[in-house]
Amino acid sequence: MTRIAVIGGGTMGATFIRAVTDAGLVATSSLSVCEIVDERRKWLEREFNGLNVTAALSEAVDGSDAVYLSVKPQDLGSLSDGAGTDSRLLISILAGSTIAEVQRSTGARRIVRAMPNTPAQIGRGFTAWTATERVTADDRRLVGSLLDTMGEQLYVPDESTIDKITAVSGSGPAYVFLFIEAMISAAVQVGLRPDDARRMVLQTVIGAAEFAAQSGQHPAALKDMVTSPGGTTAAGLRVLEQRALRAALIDAVAAAHQRAEELGSS
Repeated sequence: MTRIAVIGGGTMGATFIRAVTDAGLVATSSLSVCEIVDERRKWLEREFNGLNVTAALSEAVDGSDAVYLSVKPQDLGSLSDGAGTDSRLLISILAGSTIAEVQRSTGARRIVRAMPNTPAQIGRGFTAWTATERVTADDRRLVGSLLDTMGEQLYVPDESTIDKITAVSGSGPAYVFLFIEAMISAAVQVGLRPDDARRMVLQTVIGAAEFAAQSGQHPAALKDMVTSPGGTTAAGLRVLEQRALRAALIDAVAAAHQRAEELGSS
């Protein structure tokens, strides 16, 4: 079984550990985690029975076949090729950190750059990824199977596409959360109890998303199915269009894409 070193045991590192072990793809005993925060190391040991947790990078990497890099982007410079990451398949999920930057800091040549989003924490995420030429076909199959455990995954042939996807699926959950927050506030404002408002809004969003995914129809057609001429939905949609919700979302994605490119070139 593949042995994997996870560098950084924070939220996304723990998400990866839980996903691959719950799926039975990697045994807990085949994982080693490097985490420098003492309290977090203790939590990881309690949460994942049999997991090897250490504060030493070289100890975590020793004997591994692949390295899953989930530290904060500003901590990338603290890594060095002396730790042994240079000879292994390296999967980086560092937002805004290019393959070139990861290569300079780690010495690795077989590098995968991946962008998971927060719903990966419940196995419903979306991860886009790309890879250097030295990542073999076997490596790519392994990466695909690992990322599948956190939801859906998509390989893209060039790194610039990662910045575009970051603006949509990476940042996208925050846009949806803002919409949910606003809908709950609106429901309370018209007189519904906060607990009921939260429950109905969440189920409405979940149900609408799943219906859209399963129906295969264009969102515009589904919108029209809900909208009767002169009805309540038409009245609400008219306000959203007047307030330029569609344009605001388009501009938000464009701004996020621009910022992703800026981070990658800084």
